[in-house]
Amino acid sequence: MAVSTAATPAAAQPTMLDPAVLEEYIAFLSLPNDAANPADALANARFVQAMMHRRGIASELLYDPDREAPPAVFGEVKTPGATKTIVFYAHYDGQPVVPERWAPGLSPFRPVAISRPIEQGGTVLGPWTPEARFPDGWRLAARSAADDKAGVMVALNAFRDPAGTAARLGVNVKFFFEGEEEKGSPNLHAILHAHSDKLESDLWVMVDGPRHTAGYRAMVLGVRGVVDVGITVYGANRPLHAGNYGNWAPNPALQLAALLGSLKDADGRILIPGFYDDAVPASAAELAEIAKAPSMDATRQSLGIARTQGGGKLHGELVLLPGIEITGLRAGATDAKAANVIPTEAEARLDMRLVKGDRIDRQLARLKRFVEGQGYHVLDRAPTAEERLAHPLIARIVSGFGYEAQRTSLDEPMVMRVKHLLERVSPDRLVVVPSTGGSLPLSLFAHELGAPMVTIPVVNADNNQHGENENVDPAFLAEGIANIRAIMEDGFPSS
Repeated sequence: MAVSTAATPAAAQPTMLDPAVLEEYIAFLSLPNDAANPADALANARFVQAMMHRRGIASELLYDPDREAPPAVFGEVKTPGATKTIVFYAHYDGQPVVPERWAPGLSPFRPVAISRPIEQGGTVLGPWTPEARFPDGWRLAARSAADDKAGVMVALNAFRDPAGTAARLGVNVKFFFEGEEEKGSPNLHAILHAHSDKLESDLWVMVDGPRHTAGYRAMVLGVRGVVDVGITVYGANRPLHAGNYGNWAPNPALQLAALLGSLKDADGRILIPGFYDDAVPASAAELAEIAKAPSMDATRQSLGIARTQGGGKLHGELVLLPGIEITGLRAGATDAKAANVIPTEAEARLDMRLVKGDRIDRQLARLKRFVEGQGYHVLDRAPTAEERLAHPLIARIVSGFGYEAQRTSLDEPMVMRVKHLLERVSPDRLVVVPSTGGSLPLSLFAHELGAPMVTIPVVNADNNQHGENENVDPAFLAEGIANIRAIMEDGFPSS
């Protein structure tokens, strides 16, 4: 396998993965992998086990005690003389798909090559074959091509690829590939607790996520926590003619819009009292790394945004603050089905992000008190007829499963060693990110197992993860394999 590193951050240089690597990966991507479908989840877990078997890795499926979740796939290789153990994590499940939203010629589980991202004018090149000669910068398009079957593929090929190229291990290596991450990992804690003896280690390396948005390699030390929140505001108990009842009957859509508008000021600062109080401030070392990160202005321009929020703070500073974003709104209809009626209710979905120091219960309580402070009677269910007559403003607030934030100190010796290894293996710039804005269930690992964690993203930033036309640049996969192999081959000597 020949590996070339990127000379520029925007795109990897032409590189060749061994045909056997791509052939195996395409077969992997062809398996549907929505964690909500147990049969699909088990088929993917078995495929990962077969990948391990071909590389000489002993493996087993780790279940939660009640067998309610897709299994994690575990593998272990002991290295004679090694003094450190590293677990490599990725997840084999993916987000649900809406096939009709994918571009013509693309299908979520029929991987094909595209010249570049469809949104950037890319075209479909057709299925990959060993004889194919695609232009530089081509992508492989399929669900989970980037998030996160790429992590499974990179970690296992860093150990040994199908052509036989093997790492010269300096540490004991374990693999832990989860099957429920895209559902919020609701059963992960039970799996970790039940199998904690197998998962003892000195470091976890999470192979997940995209490189820095400016295109550079990244080493990520933490993630935000997350919990989904639903807010429903109620009006009359039946739809009302907007002409006959307008100016007289309360409109829940307007009420909800006003409530949501009161959550933040014009510059995006959250106005919920106490919402920032528990956040652990960034250390001097973290702020120094944030200051060294590339400018996000090119990203801003590519997104068509005239002005960003945050009061002049850098992007890296802002993701160390808790957040609330509106990710969905529903009230009546706006398309051809729209009618001149005042809706009976209006509904919003909020994405609440937590940072180190935050607790889910405390942040949810602050949100509830804030809504009550706007005059609402807050429930966790739909109101009764009596409650509708007794309270002029009613809001239902419900939350789903979530987990809290995690952040590893930059001073952690093994983390510093990883940074050194990544800087040595490639001339491409490495950006140290104290915390990414996204989420992984790392707090569950920290609470149950205690070992430090570092995340190594390996895929292109413009990969459309979670959306239609998801894609990955194979050149970045090759570079990721080289980076992860460097970690496996180091002995991590004591300082």
